[in-house]
Amino acid sequence: MNNLAQRVITAVIAIPVVFFLLWFCDYTRIGLMVLLGGVGAWEWAKMATNKYGGPDVRFVALLSSVLLTLAWAVKDGSFFGIQAQPSLLGIIVLLVLAIYIAIAYAKVNIENLFPWLVMQLGAPLYLGLWGGMNVTLMKSGQGFEQCYAFLLLVTSMWGCDTVAYFFGKFVAGKGPFGRHLFAPTISPKKTWEGAFAGTIFTMFWVMFLAPKALVGFGVEFDVVKGLLLGLLFAVAGQAGDLLMSALKRWSGTKDSGNLFVGHGGVLDRCDSFYLAAPMLVLLLDFFKVIAV
Repeated sequence: MNNLAQRVITAVIAIPVVFFLLWFCDYTRIGLMVLLGGVGAWEWAKMATNKYGGPDVRFVALLSSVLLTLAWAVKDGSFFGIQAQPSLLGIIVLLVLAIYIAIAYAKVNIENLFPWLVMQLGAPLYLGLWGGMNVTLMKSGQGFEQCYAFLLLVTSMWGCDTVAYFFGKFVAGKGPFGRHLFAPTISPKKTWEGAFAGTIFTMFWVMFLAPKALVGFGVEFDVVKGLLLGLLFAVAGQAGDLLMSALKRWSGTKDSGNLFVGHGGVLDRCDSFYLAAPMLVLLLDFFKVIAV
């Protein structure tokens, strides 16, 4: 079976499953974020170990990511029917830091101790907190309307990536368009033309959908705010994509994993979401502040 067939089959199976989990209830949505964050942390830890050696901490990374996502989910009392636990997130972060520092000093050579510690901590902190921030974009109850904000994020990133890919591959370098490489040492096939086309698409996509998708977050979106949010989505998404590409090249890894047959791992498929989700959460808070 060739790679294209594998990619199509995986997409046909995975996309309906993901949308069902998002639609069904709080537990399936949070479970999906726990799964993606945990497996992503596992993949990150494996790449960091490939580069710096030391102990295999994939299970530690996975468990730490899961705990951070769940701690974020309960910090304001919106899920599981329990009282808000705002201090739990800080406690879990400190616990994760303590565990990694203890492992580093006990098992890692002094020459690699600090770079090992920084890169390995990136796994649970980056992926676990990302999963938690995605949870804050969702509400309690059944139905897609409870996760419109997250769906806006997903469709924006997919649209930006798709438009950038096809424009860069089939339009850039033809007719009036030039072809200028975007980041040749990190991702040799990306072009400025594709990045610009993806950004324009995302700006207008978000401008049209944000007023409905983000209606429950206490922010009124006009054309200017929508275009600004779309611009920042595109910038954050492409920066996250480049960050993951750099991490894989740095560690000598082609695909971060094989969870999605034909597509690679979680980090390969979700790379553009990792900076876009925190950016959306922070920007929503910013818009609330300036509206007061």
